[in-house]
Amino acid sequence: MKTQEKDLNVKALCSRKLLDLLKNDEWESARERRKIETELLARKHYLDQMAELSGKKRVLAPSTTTRH
Repeated sequence: MKTQEKDLNVKALCSRKLLDLLKNDEWESARERRKIETELLARKHYLDQMAELSGKKRVLAPSTTTRH
C-alpha cells in the first residue's frame, strides 16, 4: 500500500516513455493521465519541425572512403 503519492514529472520523461505509459495503462490516476496527454500534445510541435527539416536539402558529409 502506498502511503505517499509520487508526483509524476512529465517534463523529465522523453516522449517515447510518456507514450508507453499511456499505451500500457501505467498511470496512477486520471490526473496523471491528463498530465501525460497534455505534455505529449505540447510536444507535438516537434513533428512539424521535423517535417520542415526533411523538406530542406540535406548537406551530406564528405565520403570517408579512400580512393585507389
